[in-house]
Amino acid sequence: MDSLYSSVRGGDMPADLVRFGDDLELDRVGFELRRSGQALKLERIPMEILFLLVERQGQLVGRDDIVADVWGKDVFLDTDNSINSAIRKIRQVLKDDSESPLYIQTVTGKGYRFIAAVTEVALPISGQRVVADPEPEKLAVESVPGPPSPSARFSRGSKWIVSMGALVVLLTLCTYMLRMRTRTPVSAAPHRVMLAVLPFINLSSDPEQEYFSDGLTEETITDLGEVNPEQLGVIARTSSTAYKGTNKTIAQIGHELGVDYVLEGSVRREGGVARISAQLIRVKDQVHLWAHNYDRETGGLLALQNELGRAIAQQVQVKLTTLYGIRSVNKYTPNPEAYELYLKGRYYLRQRTFGAIDQSTEYFQRSIEKDPGFALAYAGLADSYLARATGFPQEFDPKAKAAATRALELDDDLAEAHAALGAEKADFEYDWQGAEREFKRALELNPNNADAHYRYAWTYLTPLGKSDQAIFEMKKALELDPFSRMDNTVFGCTYFYARDYNHALEQFKKAIELDPDFFVTHYHIAWLYSQLGQYQNAITELTKGRLLAGDDRFVKTASSEEVALRKAFAAEGATGFWKQLLTSDEKVVRNIGEFDTPQVYARLGDRERALKWLERNYEERQTLGTLINVDPAYDSLRSDPRFRDLVQRMGLAPNVKRH
Repeated sequence: MDSLYSSVRGGDMPADLVRFGDDLELDRVGFELRRSGQALKLERIPMEILFLLVERQGQLVGRDDIVADVWGKDVFLDTDNSINSAIRKIRQVLKDDSESPLYIQTVTGKGYRFIAAVTEVALPISGQRVVADPEPEKLAVESVPGPPSPSARFSRGSKWIVSMGALVVLLTLCTYMLRMRTRTPVSAAPHRVMLAVLPFINLSSDPEQEYFSDGLTEETITDLGEVNPEQLGVIARTSSTAYKGTNKTIAQIGHELGVDYVLEGSVRREGGVARISAQLIRVKDQVHLWAHNYDRETGGLLALQNELGRAIAQQVQVKLTTLYGIRSVNKYTPNPEAYELYLKGRYYLRQRTFGAIDQSTEYFQRSIEKDPGFALAYAGLADSYLARATGFPQEFDPKAKAAATRALELDDDLAEAHAALGAEKADFEYDWQGAEREFKRALELNPNNADAHYRYAWTYLTPLGKSDQAIFEMKKALELDPFSRMDNTVFGCTYFYARDYNHALEQFKKAIELDPDFFVTHYHIAWLYSQLGQYQNAITELTKGRLLAGDDRFVKTASSEEVALRKAFAAEGATGFWKQLLTSDEKVVRNIGEFDTPQVYARLGDRERALKWLERNYEERQTLGTLINVDPAYDSLRSDPRFRDLVQRMGLAPNVKRH
């Protein structure tokens, strides 16, 4: 069959399709690689390099030749990192082993050679009939290792044009390639440029070094976010981490995150020295604009991030702010051990389990012991204490305040420390003016800090009933961190407390679609369903939340409590639901996301018990206690002088009941 396709082209014309291996074929016309007829995903740059290697089958193709052919001479590419990455991706999709290659052979220090035998095939021209040749064996062209003849090359510059339509295609391709060869540096975009930093790949032989590559990724995101936030937006760590180990293409990642550029890299650690390789890729055409290798001692990595930021800003033509470049001097620590302990602290803090959070606290404390002047370690310690303050505010909020305050004494330009202090002032001290001051300072220093937008909206704007501003800030947070399950859930809560129940329901469903196993979302949508009078749905979601919470005290009773709730609702309607829920809550320790006891009493119309529990929450500074003035559960209490007095003591402006 291959020879039949070749016969209509003529023996001196190169083919449009080449086959190699048992089931692989490379289609130049469709710009596609297929296995057994199924298209394989391969980005443009690796595909270009594969075409070049196959085109020169059997020949050694040097790295300079690859750069000249694929990138041209006008793109700064001063290392081999981009080529190495592309070859790695080609091998991955071909399932080729670099040690025992079937397709691509590495010639150390020189380049690469495509070593597989290929069969070239010409596809039928539109409007022509394929006729079997009486001597097909003469028409099949199979190459063996060795330099192919010029007439047999699988070339992008071949003379395959046989129709006016094909001529138009060729002219279009030539114009595109000419522009690619002569392109100038990226011009400033009319909108804010968006960048995603993908998780740095750990190339060290020790898998326990994962904390190091993850920590370096997070710190790079933070540092790049401060380059010029008005011109450059940087996706937050939570969302970029979703692509760790992914097989998705740069085009897919760029589309899903809504970014213009992607920075990908790797870290190889040997002793106290780390080699960091980074490359910047433009999403719209997957062009590798810039790449560089950095060899640094561990203690010099903070300065490296500043250098990296300057290089990327130059490539995307973002003007550096005056402030940028000054902060890194304040953040820098001369003690490599302190920095490494700090990275470990951040690594464990991201895991968000109580055990891991406690480990992070220990690492931050050890980092401070190594370098008492390391401001970032104090900021990390403040974040770890705030994470533990959920459920234990009196124990951990004061510690968070002390750590954040010390961080700012050492470096007042730490946005993360200002945001942490703002959250503590709002949640624990009810110091609303102080909280506003800290949040605004954090966002002034780094508008790309998604966590600062989230905390500003959730702990300050929402409790004060500033719904429009809270929604605006949550949209900012999700623009920077679209895959954060907590941010997506809290955005639903923001709509809920704004009494916009339709948008709240829509947002909660989006959050569940993003992560069906996040128990907090199910708890909050249960609140919404109860507010809407959809108690059967509320029971379903509450049960899911309890089962997913992972706490044995909830899991063991979840199914039986679901049955009891449904029976109670069938017997007494909403009153039965709330009575049974109160009975259930008395059996377990109150947990974040569960219906709070005063809420249940208020729903039952038991004003005395509701107010008693609200007073207790105030004294204990219970989590979510600041939301009483916007929570619809307490609408029946708003006329009571005791409720108004409590609101005043908390510093919350009197709320006007909305319908």
